[in-house]
Amino acid sequence: MSATTASGTGRDALRASAIATERARAGRVARRSAVNGWVTTVVVSLVLLVLWEIAADLWLTRLGVLASPTAIVQSLIENPQLYWGAFTTTAWVAVRGWFWGNLAAIAVAILFVQVPVFESLFLRLALALFCLPLVAVNPLLQLTFDPDTAKVVLAALSVFFTTLVGTMLGLRSADGGPLTMVTAWGGRSISSLRFVRLPSGTPAMLTGLQIGAAAAVLGAIFGEFIGAKAGLGVLLINGLMSLDLARVWSVALLATVMAAVPYGVFGLLRRWLTPWSASISNAQQLSTPKRGSVAGRLASAVAWTIGSIVVILLAWWAYLIVFDMSPFVGKSPVDVLNYLFASEDAAANRQVMLDALDVTLVHAGVGYVAGLVIGIAMAVAFVTFPVVERVLTPLAVALRSVPIIVLIPVLILALGRGLGGVVAITAIVTFFPTLANTQGGLKRVPNDAFTLMRSYDSSTWSTLWRLQLPYTLPAIFASARIAAPTAVLAATLAEWLATGDGLGHVIVSSRAHSDYTGLWAAAAILTAVSLIFYSLVSWAERVVLSRYAPSQLG
Repeated sequence: MSATTASGTGRDALRASAIATERARAGRVARRSAVNGWVTTVVVSLVLLVLWEIAADLWLTRLGVLASPTAIVQSLIENPQLYWGAFTTTAWVAVRGWFWGNLAAIAVAILFVQVPVFESLFLRLALALFCLPLVAVNPLLQLTFDPDTAKVVLAALSVFFTTLVGTMLGLRSADGGPLTMVTAWGGRSISSLRFVRLPSGTPAMLTGLQIGAAAAVLGAIFGEFIGAKAGLGVLLINGLMSLDLARVWSVALLATVMAAVPYGVFGLLRRWLTPWSASISNAQQLSTPKRGSVAGRLASAVAWTIGSIVVILLAWWAYLIVFDMSPFVGKSPVDVLNYLFASEDAAANRQVMLDALDVTLVHAGVGYVAGLVIGIAMAVAFVTFPVVERVLTPLAVALRSVPIIVLIPVLILALGRGLGGVVAITAIVTFFPTLANTQGGLKRVPNDAFTLMRSYDSSTWSTLWRLQLPYTLPAIFASARIAAPTAVLAATLAEWLATGDGLGHVIVSSRAHSDYTGLWAAAAILTAVSLIFYSLVSWAERVVLSRYAPSQLG
C-alpha cells in the first residue's frame, strides 16, 4: 500500500514538473514573440521614415504632395511658439468637446438601455445628429453660439454617436446568467445596471473614449476653418494657401500626436482596468420571440418610425426657437418644403439638389464599398499572416491617427480633383474602422471553436470561411453601419475643399450667397440620405445574419 502511494506521489510530482516546465517554455516563447514583434515594428517604422525622406527629396516635394521628415522637424524647431500656441488652442477645444460628447453619450446609452421606449423614439434623433454634414453644421453653429462654444459643440457632436452605440452594445453584452441571478435575488433594473451591466459595458465605454479622441480632434480642427483666429485649422488653411508643405505636414503631425496619444493611453487603461474583459463570455441572451402577426409587427414598426420622424422635426423647430434664430438664417421644415416643392423656383431648386446628390452618391458609394473590401481583406491578412500585421501596423496606425480633414488637401494634390481623389478619401474613412473591428472580431473567436475545427482537420482557409468570418459578421456590419453616414460626410468635405461639385459645394455656395434656405435644404437632404443609407445597411445586416449567423442576431 505504501509502495502504491509512493508511486502515485512520484507520478504526481513528475506531472507537476512537466506542467511547470511547459508553462515556463510557453512564457519564454510568448516573451520572445513580443520582443520580436516590437523589434519588427521599430525596424519597419525606421525603414518607412527613410523611404519617406528619399521619396520626398526626389520628387514628391517638387510635386507639392509631401514634405520630408527633416523639413517637418525643421519647421517645428524654427517656429515652436507658433505651433505650440496652435496645438494648445485646438487641444483645449478637443478636450472639452470630447468630455461633454462622451458624457452625454454614456448617460443617454444608460437611459436607452434602462427605458427601451426612449430608444425607440430618440435613437433616430441621435443618428440624425451623427448624420448632420459638418459642412452645413459648422456655419449654423457659428451663427448660433459664440465662436469658442460653436467649436466645442462641433467636437462633441463628432464624438457622441459612436460612443453611444458602443456603450449600448457593451451594456447589453452582459450574460443572461448574472442578470437572472440579480432578478432572482429580488434586484431591480437599477441593481442589474450597477452590478452586471456597468461592469460588462466598461470595456466598451473605454473603447468609445479611445475612438472619440480622433473624432474630437477632427471636429475641433474643422470648427477652426470658419471664423477662428488661432489653432491647427487656421495654420492648415494658411499653409495650403501659401503652398507651405512643411507647415501643412507639421500640422498633420501635431494633429496625429493629439489623436494618437489619448488613443494609446485609453487602450492601455482598458487592458489595465478591465483585464477580465478578454475572458468574458460572448454568449448573448436569448432573444425574446417575436409575438403577434406579421402585419401587427409591421404596423408597430411603422408607428415607431413615424414617431421618430416627428421627434426629429420637433427637435428641428425647438432648435430654432430655443436659440432664437433669425428667420433670415434659421429655416424651418416648412420653409425647406416650400423651397423644394411649392415656390416658383421649386423645380429648378430640386434639379440643382438632385444633380448634386447624384455626384455625392457616386463619391460616397464607390469609396464606401472600396473601403469595406480593403478593410476586411487587410484584417484577414493581419490575423492569418502575423508578419503582415507587424510590417503594416505602423503605417496603418499612423494613417488612422491623422484626422481626415488634414489628409484631404494632400490626397487631392496627389490624386487630383476628380473621382479618384474623392473616392480615396471616402475609402480611407471607411477602411480604418472596418479594419479595426474586423480584426478584433476575428481574434475574439473562442479557442474551443478552433479546437473543434482542428479535430475535423480543417484547413486555415476553411476555418476562416466556416468559422471566423461568420463569427465576425456582427463586427463587420457594425463598422459598415457607422461608416455609411461617415462616407457621406467625407465625400461632402472633399467636395467642399477640392472638387467644387456635389452637395458639399452646394452648401458652401449657398452660404457664400446667403441662400440659407438652400443650405438647410441641402443639409436636410444629406441627413435623410445618410439615414436611409444607415437603414439599408442595418436591413442587410439582419438578412445576412439570419442566414449565416442566426445565433448572433440580436
